[in-house]
Amino acid sequence: MNVDDMYSFIGYTLIVILVFLIFRTLFPKKENNIEGFMGLFEETSPDIDSETETKNDADDPAVKRIEHFVEDLQNTTNKVVEKMNLVKYRSHWENLIIAMEDRISSTSLQSLTVLSGMIKQNPNDPKIITAIEKLNTFTRFKETLKENMTYLDGLK
Repeated sequence: MNVDDMYSFIGYTLIVILVFLIFRTLFPKKENNIEGFMGLFEETSPDIDSETETKNDADDPAVKRIEHFVEDLQNTTNKVVEKMNLVKYRSHWENLIIAMEDRISSTSLQSLTVLSGMIKQNPNDPKIITAIEKLNTFTRFKETLKENMTYLDGLK
């Protein structure tokens, strides 16, 4: 496994974990009696009573579900932060992010000589497009790393 494959693997792993956590939060294992999407699968009245308008938001089941989702997300996030020791070893995580950003940049620069030779030899080679797409994916991942650094900076 080369370094490029390793970075791709790390990036895809992070994406899968985030999608899993979001999916798990939105669709908990508990059997809740959740209303249909935007009221499409429940009986709704197009007319809204004045009593409904004045009802407190805290009594609304939709608001309670949203608050529950927010609470679950926060709890899951806190558990991950604690498990990964993000606060305790913050400087190490920051160093890892910086090292990955540097490696991605150096890989991009390193590829210039190879790509220029390939373009000179055969500009229509599909391998060129594949290599450029991978480099662009790395560049997008660098943006993710910057967002991760901002997140780490906000941890207490």
